[in-house]
This record gives sequence, C-alpha cells and structure tokens, in this order.
Amino acid sequence: MADGPKPEDRRLWAVALSASSTLTGPVLLGLLIDYLAGIMPWCTIAGVFVGMAGLFVQLLKLTKPKGPEA
Repeated sequence: MADGPKPEDRRLWAVALSASSTLTGPVLLGLLIDYLAGIMPWCTIAGVFVGMAGLFVQLLKLTKPKGPEA
C-alpha cells in the first residue's frame, strides 16, 4: 500500500497555495470592481499592491523563528 505525502510536503503545498491566493485574490477582486464600475485599471493596480503587501507580511511571518527566544 502506498504511503501518503510526507508532512513536510503537505506543509509546503499549503504555504504555496496560501501565498498564491494571498496575491491573486485582491487582484481578481480589483478586476471585478473595475469591470463593474468601468474604471479600468485602477482597482486592479491597487489590488496588485494590496496583494503584494499581504504576501510580504505572510512571508515575514513564515520566516520568523519559532520557539522560545534565546
């Protein structure tokens, strides 16, 4: 019987999916707002910057060392 994915692989996939949705979510929302309001491309551009800021915050939290402070 085949073993399931390793926990490290599952965590890596979870981080990758979370990071990609953090970046693309605001962009797609901005695109939808632009389309409905007819003000292309301003909300999409704002979504890019909001998504990048969210991604940077998320990556900084992930790289922060865990455990007791030395």
